[in-house]
Amino acid sequence: MNTELVKVNDRFFKKYISAEEISAAVQEIATKINRDFDGESVMLLVVLKGSMIFAADLVRHITIPVSMETVRARSYGHRMETTGKVELDFTEIDFKDKNIIIVEDIVDSGLTLQALIAWLLKEAPKSVNVAALLSKPEVRRADVDVKYCGIEIPPVFVVGYGLDYAELGRNLPEIYALAEAS
Repeated sequence: MNTELVKVNDRFFKKYISAEEISAAVQEIATKINRDFDGESVMLLVVLKGSMIFAADLVRHITIPVSMETVRARSYGHRMETTGKVELDFTEIDFKDKNIIIVEDIVDSGLTLQALIAWLLKEAPKSVNVAALLSKPEVRRADVDVKYCGIEIPPVFVVGYGLDYAELGRNLPEIYALAEAS
C-alpha cells in the first residue's frame, strides 16, 4: 500500500486512486457512451470547476459527434461538506431535443445533480444522463441515477484530478483521500 502523503491547505491526504485506475474508468465510461449513443450526437454539460479534467480526458475517448458546454454549480464553498444549497450559473444554451450528459467529478449527496436535472428537464432535452468519475452512494440524499459511473467509493473526502479542498489540490494527477488524524 502506498502511503505517500500530500498536504492541501491545512490537511494531509494519502494516495487513494492511481492514475492508471482513473484512466481505465474514464475509458470505460466513454466506451459505454459511444455504444449507447451510436449514430447520435451528445452534448457534455461539464459541471465546473471540478469536472474539467475528467471531461477533458473523457471527450478524447468519445468517438461519436460531441459538443461541450459548462455550468457552474456550487454547494461546498470552502467547506468539506455540502451546504445543502445549490447555486447554478448557466450561460444561454439550447438544450431542446439534445442528448445531454452531465459530467460530474463526484456525486455524493446528489443535491447538485437533482437541482441541475430538474432545471434541464424544463428545457425539453431528448435525454438527460449523468457521467461521474466517482460516486459515494452511501451518502446520497437525493435520488439520482448515475448511469455512467467510473468508481464507487465510501464516504471519504478526496482531492486531486480536478477535485479540490478549498480550491486547492485539483492539479494532483491522482486521487488522494483525507488521511486519518494520528
